[in-house]
Order: sequence, then structure tokens, then C-alpha cells
Amino acid sequence: MPEQDIEDAIHAHARSIIAGDIGAAIRSMTPEGLATSMAVGNTTWNITSYDLSAGGRDGDDYLFDIVYETDLGQMRLRYRVRDVDGEWKVTDVQRQP
Repeated sequence: MPEQDIEDAIHAHARSIIAGDIGAAIRSMTPEGLATSMAVGNTTWNITSYDLSAGGRDGDDYLFDIVYETDLGQMRLRYRVRDVDGEWKVTDVQRQP
């Protein structure tokens, strides 16, 4: 799958979070990715925008750094993304300093 498709998938994921479309956000994640995203923190934040940048590769995984702007300040995350049965899925979410 082309790398541009990965970015499109991550942008769609971020937009679904901003729109409050939790179903779409969950569908773009593996169960492990969902579990790590739930451990990130406060789910009551109001997210208003985001900035996405590619963070490179780690084996078969692609890394993306995303900064969400929220009503409580910035939330910096690193997404690990992998092709799962022909779809790009977030497999891990970690908070960044």
C-alpha cells in the first residue's frame, strides 16, 4: 500500500476523533491500539485541531507524531500504524513529552 494512503488513513482517524465519531475512530484501530489509546488519559478533553507528521518506520510499522490541540492544552501522541488485512490500523498509541 502506498505511503500516501497511510497518511490519508491517519488524517481520517484524527478527524473522526475531532468530530466525536468514536465508532469510526475505533474501527481504524486494532484491539491493542484501542487499549493503549484508552490508557493515554482524560477522555473528556475537547479536541479542536491536530497537526500530523511522519515519524519514520520501525520494521513493518509506520510511526506518526500527532499533536492534538485541546481545551486543556496540547496532547502529543505517537501512533504506530500497520497494514492489517489490507487496511491501515493504529496498533499502538503512546503519550509523548
